[in-house]
Amino acid sequence: MSTLSVDTIQGQTTAANVKMPAGHVVQVVQYYRRGQQDGTAVSNLAVITTNSLTDVMSKAITTKFANSLIHVKMTIVIYENTGAALRSKIKILRNTTEIDGDVYAGYHPAGSLMQTKSYEFIDTPSAAAGTALTYKLQAAETGSSSACWGYGDSGGGTSASIVLTEIAQ
Repeated sequence: MSTLSVDTIQGQTTAANVKMPAGHVVQVVQYYRRGQQDGTAVSNLAVITTNSLTDVMSKAITTKFANSLIHVKMTIVIYENTGAALRSKIKILRNTTEIDGDVYAGYHPAGSLMQTKSYEFIDTPSAAAGTALTYKLQAAETGSSSACWGYGDSGGGTSASIVLTEIAQ
């Protein structure tokens, strides 16, 4: 049996990155809005009152290798206190391209409701190395009330996140 021990792996003099086998994690980046439970006031990420899509949160990643996969995971809490039924819809963009959408992201009868929404998938952007990709969550509401995405108030707030993982191919 042989043992290989190294302190550092680096690319050749002309390479900034060492090519990893397919399926290996290349990098992870995160947008994270920390939740608060200690009475610290926290603002909503977005208060949505219209059927027009509104930006809620976004995060960019710059690919290290060509044709990598991007594992996308978004988590957010929505609070609605409505006098009438309300329906949420979402769109997830990579730069300006819609890569996911849900016209039925939520339906809420009159009253109060707080729920966690999660979206997770593998994106195949077919991007060159060094390409900046921005992943964005947008939301809209239909009805006569509003919804607070990434809820916060004078007593604290919920966490919200986007995690982007580049996977070698």
